[in-house]
Amino acid sequence: MSERLLGSRDDATAVHGGGGHPPEPVSCALRWWVDDAQPLPYGVEAAGPWGAARAYGRSLFDALRDVRRELEAADWLLAVNGSRPDVYQSGMLSSSGSDLAYELRPGMPVDPGALVNLFADASVDAVTSVDEQAAAYTRWLESL
Repeated sequence: MSERLLGSRDDATAVHGGGGHPPEPVSCALRWWVDDAQPLPYGVEAAGPWGAARAYGRSLFDALRDVRRELEAADWLLAVNGSRPDVYQSGMLSSSGSDLAYELRPGMPVDPGALVNLFADASVDAVTSVDEQAAAYTRWLESL
């Protein structure tokens, strides 16, 4: 196996909602890697009460997005920066395999100094679904 671990953490937070109950935060483990021998070289795995969700993509952001979609199907959200509606990865960061993304501000172009780590903690109240994040990105583009 030619996977090269890029990072991991056992103290990430996920939140389970639904059923009319308040969100229920739990601890989960994340790991992300690259395998240059694969057509989709970047991988992300989230392990928690749901088991393990794993996805591969052209970038870490893509792989994280696909893990998030799988978790959303079971009503879970990851409380990491890569799940915030005001965070998105540019094409250049994406193609470089970076684990960084831009914080977006309506009406403002990206600020090269406003970078956050995709896998760092985000407030449970600040995270959203993949579709809501994509819609927020479209609104940001239209605000420029």
